[in-house]
This record gives sequence, C-alpha cells and structure tokens, in this order.
Amino acid sequence: MKIKFLLFACLLLLLSEFSQAQTNPRYLVLFKDKTASPYSITRPTEFLSAKAIARRNKQNIAVTENDFPVNPAYVTAIKQTGATVIYSSRWFNGTLVEASASQLATIQNLAFYKGIEQNHALANLTTPSAGLRIGDIEATTRTTADLDYGRMREQLTLMGAEHLHQEGFQGENMLVAVFDAGFNRANELEYLKPLFDENRVLDTHDFISRNSNVYDDDSHGLNVLSIIAANQPGTMIGAAFKANFVLYRTENVFMETPYEEVTWLLAAERADSVGVDVINSSLGYNTFEGEFNTSAYNYTYQNMDGKTTIISRAARIATRKGMLVVNSAGNEGNKAWKYISAPADVDSVLSVGATTLDKSYAAFSSIGPNAIGQQKPDVSAVGSGTVLGNSTGTGNVTTGNGTSYSAPLIAGLATILWQAFPNLTAQEIFQALKKSGHMAANPDNFLGYGVPNAAMAEEILKNGVVLGTEPEAIDAVVLSPNPVEQDISLTFPPALIGKKSTISIISQSGKTFSTNQVILSKTQPIQTSSLNAGLYLIKVDVLNQSRTLKFIKQ
Repeated sequence: MKIKFLLFACLLLLLSEFSQAQTNPRYLVLFKDKTASPYSITRPTEFLSAKAIARRNKQNIAVTENDFPVNPAYVTAIKQTGATVIYSSRWFNGTLVEASASQLATIQNLAFYKGIEQNHALANLTTPSAGLRIGDIEATTRTTADLDYGRMREQLTLMGAEHLHQEGFQGENMLVAVFDAGFNRANELEYLKPLFDENRVLDTHDFISRNSNVYDDDSHGLNVLSIIAANQPGTMIGAAFKANFVLYRTENVFMETPYEEVTWLLAAERADSVGVDVINSSLGYNTFEGEFNTSAYNYTYQNMDGKTTIISRAARIATRKGMLVVNSAGNEGNKAWKYISAPADVDSVLSVGATTLDKSYAAFSSIGPNAIGQQKPDVSAVGSGTVLGNSTGTGNVTTGNGTSYSAPLIAGLATILWQAFPNLTAQEIFQALKKSGHMAANPDNFLGYGVPNAAMAEEILKNGVVLGTEPEAIDAVVLSPNPVEQDISLTFPPALIGKKSTISIISQSGKTFSTNQVILSKTQPIQTSSLNAGLYLIKVDVLNQSRTLKFIKQ
C-alpha cells in the first residue's frame, strides 16, 4: 500500500506540474548577432565565474563573443510583444519564449530576429503523454540489506579507481555537474550526508519547474549521483566521493519532448558559467512522445552525426569550453533502434557503454558507430547490476541496469584522474581513459576501448598522453591570446606535432594575407604585427583536416 501511495503522490505532483503548464507553445527564437552588447571579452567576470575563467586559462581557451549573454535590449523587445521569456541561451544566441501566434508574428518582424530553432515549437505541455518514459533506467526493485561497500568496491576495482583513492585523489576541489530527471530526497539520505554537511552541493536548478528545488521529483538522478558521491563507509563509497557538485534537473519523465534538449543546453551553459569540470549526463534522445512523435520531430540514425540535434550541438560547444562531458550511450542495443542516441554521438563527448562485472558486453547497451562512421561508444563500465543508492527510508543499497549507471562510474573516474593531473586538458583526460581501456588494442562499436584502468591511464599521462589521429585532435588546437596586440601562438596536441601543415591568415572579407607551410611544434608563433586592427581568421590544414579560428587584432 505504501508503494502504491508513493506512486500516486508522484503522479499527482507530475499532473500538478502540467496543470500549471503554458497555454501557448514554446519556441527557441534565435537572434542575428550580439551587436551593441554591453559585455566585453576584456571583462569576463561580468558573465563567467572565476573558476570558469581559470578552467579556460588552464586549457588556453579564449573567452569569445559566444560566451556573452544575449543582448538585454533584444530580450526587452521580446517581452514588449507580450510573449513570456523563459530562459536565454548565450551559446545559441536566442531566447526561449512562450508565445501566441500573433506574438510570434510580431517577434518575427523585429530587426534582430534570425529564425526559430528547428522551425517549429519545441514544447506544448498542455497535452500530457500517455505514459512514463522507459528509456534510460531499468533499476531493479530489489533492496538487499546485506549489500555493502564490498559490492560497490567491485565495480570501482574493475576500473582501478581505488588506486587513485589510495594516492589521495578522491575528488577534492573538482566540480561535477549531474544533469538528470530529479534527485528525490538526496538531501535527506544517510549515504549522501557528508555531501550536504560539508556544503559541497554548490548550485541546484530545476529547468523543468523553473525553481531551485531538485529534491522533490524523480529519483533517477539520485541513483546516478550515488554512484559518484555516496560516502557511507561499510555501505557505499562512490567514485569521486569528495568532489563538489551542481545538480540540474533537465529531464521530465512524464513526457519526452525536444524541449528537454533545450533545458540540457541551458544547464550546460549554467554549468560552464559556474566553472564545472565534468558533466555527467545519463540521458539520450532519438524519438519523442505524444504529439511530438512525428517525422517532423523524431530523429533518424542519419541525424546521429554529432552536429545535427540541439543537444549534440550544445554538448559539442560544452566540450570546446573545456568541460569533459560524459554521456551514457543508451539502452537500445537489443531494440529496433540499437544505435547510440544524442548527445553520445558527438566526437568529443566521452560516450559510455555498459558491461557486466566480467567486462562482457551487456546486451542492452547501445552500439556505434555514429552516423558519420566515428567509433562509439568510447569506453565502458559496469552497467549490468550496478550497485547504487535509492531513496527508500534513510537510503538503501540496490542495483540497476543501464548505461545510465555506467556513465557516472566513468565520470567519477575521470574526475579523480583529472584531479591527479590538473594541468592537462579535458580532451587529454578523455584520450588517456580510452588508451587505458582493456580493449585498447582492438576497440569496437560495442564497448569502444573497453573498461579504463586508472593505473594505466596515470602512466600514460605521466609519460605524455598520445592522442590518436581522431577528429578531436585538430579540434584541440588552441589560439592565444585573443584579442592580440602583437603576435599570437597556436598550441597543437601531440597527435599533430611533427606533421606538415599549411597555416593561412585570412581577412573577414576573404582576402588571404599570408600562407606558410610549417612542420608543427607544440607551440607555433604567428606574426600579426603587420595587420591592421580588425577581425581575422587563421586556417590550419593538417592530416587532410582543416580548422578555422577567429582572432581580433587590436
């Protein structure tokens, strides 16, 4: 009876949320520019935290106009149409609005209006879905009193996480974001008590209900959080149990809509601004529910190219801001879809498959490659019978199945590995985890490079990480300083050092000022003293790949 009552109460809460939903559709309205912005790249503390700026500086990532919040004058003009402004996105340069047809028409006539993301509404919550989402979580209902630290130790030992724990790397001063469907009663449970007693939850936000309370909704995020953050000796110890956390609710289990891709985008922007190091996202999208279950909204496998879906584009930007994004591959391996879903399709997102405790492939784990042939998943961890915490009573140990649970194991491992090597970039940590996998000599599209090994990853990093010739190698090229008064430099990852390259400087109008062929070193100086003030492009061609970066000459 108690279980039925709790389910009924949860359903009433969800229905209440829908009863307060908007009567008009929601659109992500995109703007043409950030002209006349009150923000400046010389004053980044106005829109980024000190930790966010430090993360960029450590990885030689410049603050750019893309980091600016949207122009406040544009937001004011949107509000004057009578439409409701929900949130704004600095990365996509737009505002999420709730608007009637007439209000939308007025917005479309504004001078700065560029378009509508995907050319249609992304939410209309007045029509609830007929059922609950079943995609990512397949937790067992079994709660066994005799599950203890030994059971959680087994899944950590498989990755060698204890090796780093014993060296004193347990997550201190690292900041981990968890994006999920809710963290039911996380602030009340015994196994997370140190997390809250020590005030290590630094930020919370519910992007669905639009408030700061993330503890009154679904428990899937709680299950995920426990795998990283639990700290109850004799019962559960998580992979990075002394890290700091931000907890964001981006997922609505009652209805699967493209709106949740936008809430993920907004959460990633917030995570970036507060200085998050690692994002764990046990979420994925390919098809939707209810009125959104149409060809106009649903994605196909061909869309899983890492560049098409809203969430994948957002995740791609997040990685280029210096955060390590860890995402579950999906639970479609034994279903008709079978492939990874977005944003696990992004080249620079660390996509995680699921194994059993003997490192065998778990049949439900989604497979690769992505739609353009890039190998996915990247690595794997225990996702079948994963030990985790639930919200029953003061918090009990249970087990669950799904890549939702293998991802936080990898996120926790990445956190403590990065803590051990704080001067490296997110993508160097990414590559070290891959190269340390038990299948590194023969990776496949079921488990990727396999289960990483912390001690081996540590050795790889001590000896200098070796990036492969994967597409992310050229994406790791960094230009600094920006803007520049004298000369600038390009910093190249190890995979490109010693390679022949053509480097060109091009004006905004397309005029080529210089073209030079060079053999790349780690740092390549570029002379700009002869250039007039303005915006320029540097084009780098190497290994049949090309990348163009912008810089401002002052």
